[in-house]
Amino acid sequence: MYKPFLIGELKKCQTGQAVDSVFEKRKVANLNDRTEYLCRCMGNPQVFFGGKEKDDNEKESQSRYVTMRSMFITGSWR
Repeated sequence: MYKPFLIGELKKCQTGQAVDSVFEKRKVANLNDRTEYLCRCMGNPQVFFGGKEKDDNEKESQSRYVTMRSMFITGSWR
């Protein structure tokens, strides 16, 4: 399911824009898939999102993706 070359490309990214660019280039539009790829890049850590922030599922997915992307870029998951 996961494409190793995509994970390799993501690991080289140093900005949120670079991450988004890789996903767009590889045509990964689904935010949940993007979140899962970032989780894989981080060694698949245990992640728990407590409670639902938004009533809109799309906004909730966007919030989770932005959180994971920020953790990935800053390295705060290490």
